[in-house]
Amino acid sequence: PQPVEEPRYFSVMRAGRRKIYPVHTGFGYFIRSLKKAENLAQVNELVEAGIRSKEVEPIIAYLDLKVPDIARAAAVSTSTVSRWKGDTSIGLPGSNQFFRIDEVIRKGVDLFGGLKEFKYWLHNPNMALGNAVPARLITSHIGVELVDEALDALHYGQVM
Repeated sequence: PQPVEEPRYFSVMRAGRRKIYPVHTGFGYFIRSLKKAENLAQVNELVEAGIRSKEVEPIIAYLDLKVPDIARAAAVSTSTVSRWKGDTSIGLPGSNQFFRIDEVIRKGVDLFGGLKEFKYWLHNPNMALGNAVPARLITSHIGVELVDEALDALHYGQVM
């Protein structure tokens, strides 16, 4: 059996009050192989080898993605998506996009404090995104960047 990794924390004292923060290791939120990566070189290897379709299923479920959305994110046809089996590689473009989506999910969950809270933000129109719904943008290459930038703006105190 593999040893269970203990969560890591650091604490900050401010005005006599202690705040404890978890230290996340790995990358992404849902994709298990990425969570085990120790550095970006390992992430690159995993993405270039092709993430398996079963590993992106939790993202698909969380974002309520339909087959056309999955196909757009993976840069393949809808018929290709319908032929995926659990161990099918989703290819380099899809692996890259789902890695980026998973990183945005991790950032959003950290920012909002939980999956439920972040999902609410994702599924509601956002003024900073032209009243677009972030979950509808996130499957495109530009859209995932826009959603990421909106999260960064929120993190630094701008209203989004």
